[in-house]
Amino acid sequence: MLNFKIFLKNLKDKIDLKKKKLFIAVSGGVDSLVLLDLFFRIKDLKIEVLHCNFKLRGAESEEAENLIKTICKKHKIILHTKSFNLRKKSSQQIFARKLRYLWFKKMLKTNYFNYIALGHHLNDSIETIFLNLIRGTGIKGIKGIGFKKKYLIRPLLDFTKTDILSYAKNNKISWIEDSSNINEKFLRNKIRKILNKLLNNEAYLGIKTSVQILKDEYLMINNHLNLIKKYIFLKKNSTEKILSVKNLLNLNPIKSYLYKILKYYYFNNIRTLIQIIISKSGKKINSKKSYFSIKKKKKHLILYRNKKYEQKNFS
Repeated sequence: MLNFKIFLKNLKDKIDLKKKKLFIAVSGGVDSLVLLDLFFRIKDLKIEVLHCNFKLRGAESEEAENLIKTICKKHKIILHTKSFNLRKKSSQQIFARKLRYLWFKKMLKTNYFNYIALGHHLNDSIETIFLNLIRGTGIKGIKGIGFKKKYLIRPLLDFTKTDILSYAKNNKISWIEDSSNINEKFLRNKIRKILNKLLNNEAYLGIKTSVQILKDEYLMINNHLNLIKKYIFLKKNSTEKILSVKNLLNLNPIKSYLYKILKYYYFNNIRTLIQIIISKSGKKINSKKSYFSIKKKKKHLILYRNKKYEQKNFS
């Protein structure tokens, strides 16, 4: 169930709202307009609204922007709008997303705001899990969307689409349906359609519990990896790191550990990594785009940044 008291308690449990300034990203759909309505009810909180108009839905795009203007004017809230003219192409949604977040980041810095609140909810998070499963993923991809990522927060993640629609109906909130959300040329929309047929509101709440467990386990794995790195990296300085071959070979499953430990340095070819571990001294391999190299030296691997990129920090 979604109501203001529950929403506010959940939000305050996650972030400190005192003396904070927030942008609310509003598209004109029910999710973001419910989010905006909830933030209207928080006293002594500085909020302003961000709206991107990509002009991809013709009159529907203009109708959404006009609705947001009317609501902001009624509540005496400052509205910032940004229009884009995108050419028709298959990667339209991805490109639009990049432009939107670049503008969000710019607005945050130039106006000295703390956060940008987005209207993603539990259903969105679960759709993302299935999307990532299809594309191929580990625990990171199946733990769903996180509440906070840098300056972005998602205060509706604990609530389902049904909860949001009920709130909108009970509080007489108008919105503009995004017709692109039913266009099945987009994989996410296909997944949404299937999940809506298969799952009810209770099922989404059950998956929510599983997602929270996965998030906790992902945190545990990261904590474990930090300990393993101390076991593997014998010495490090500003130019290189020394890895123990013996300690690497003690890891099981070694392929998974190698990927997790060395992916940060752009090494993602596990077969090549295995080969250099068991190779003779003097063997060398380069990472993707040759940012880093690994050289076998007796019982150790020497990881170092290539000269072209030495000016960057090596952590």
